[in-house]
Amino acid sequence: MFDKVMLAMDMSERTDDLLGAFYSLCPDTETEVYLLHVAEREEDQDINSGYYKKTYSQLQGYENDLHKAGYDNVSIVWEYNPVPLNGILSASVGRDVNLLCLVSHGKGLFESAFRGSMTFDVARSSLVPVLIVKEEHARENYLERILVPTDFSRKSLVGLSVLRNMHDHVGEIVFVHVLERFRSEDELRVKRETAQNMLQEMVEEMKTFGIPARYIIEQGIASKEVCRLAETEKCTLICTGKTGAGLVKGLLMGSTAQNITLNTPCSLLIMPGRGEDED
Repeated sequence: MFDKVMLAMDMSERTDDLLGAFYSLCPDTETEVYLLHVAEREEDQDINSGYYKKTYSQLQGYENDLHKAGYDNVSIVWEYNPVPLNGILSASVGRDVNLLCLVSHGKGLFESAFRGSMTFDVARSSLVPVLIVKEEHARENYLERILVPTDFSRKSLVGLSVLRNMHDHVGEIVFVHVLERFRSEDELRVKRETAQNMLQEMVEEMKTFGIPARYIIEQGIASKEVCRLAETEKCTLICTGKTGAGLVKGLLMGSTAQNITLNTPCSLLIMPGRGEDED
């Protein structure tokens, strides 16, 4: 379970959706919650400015909403940084949170901050799990049907420990494996049989925790198939590992995870990679 959570608030019309997703993933009212707003202009730090008064009042409104929902440990964090990405990452590290939540678009008071590229940069750069709320319409339960893409590496499955801990709240897990490369029909058959065996083991493991689960095997480009299945299976969340490592900006996520993050309309829980295996 996540017990220290930061919500990056852009004060757009999507902010209510962000709280709805938070309630789904963090039903424990003992959760420590930080409501973060990053001011891009130095003058917006002035507590007497119109911007500060209006925005802080809105933050207090959300703080009150959380109190009414039973969350007592709620704090407002006002961060100044001309580069919102840096402000978000700095605040999440400084408060030692274990989940960072944000919406993927909506202009709001962050101007262009939370449109696609900013969301992707946060997901790619964060050292902690990131929840990205992407749908146009809020979900009642983001844990109703969770799509878990896997290539069977440890990094692709790092989110399973989190989902196991939330077994009382997860409706269903759908594992997906995409066969992308094969040189012959015989090789394809062997890969499919191997994948079936491994996926069935994962399904049975989830069932021991009381979580309904099933699997799908497809052929094609992994990112495209995952995005397609998220829609056709009416999934409420994609839980994916963030693979790849290094200091080069473009290598901080594996290419499949990048494409899923940028192209799916479904909300995502992106887990930082662990272990030794790479893409």
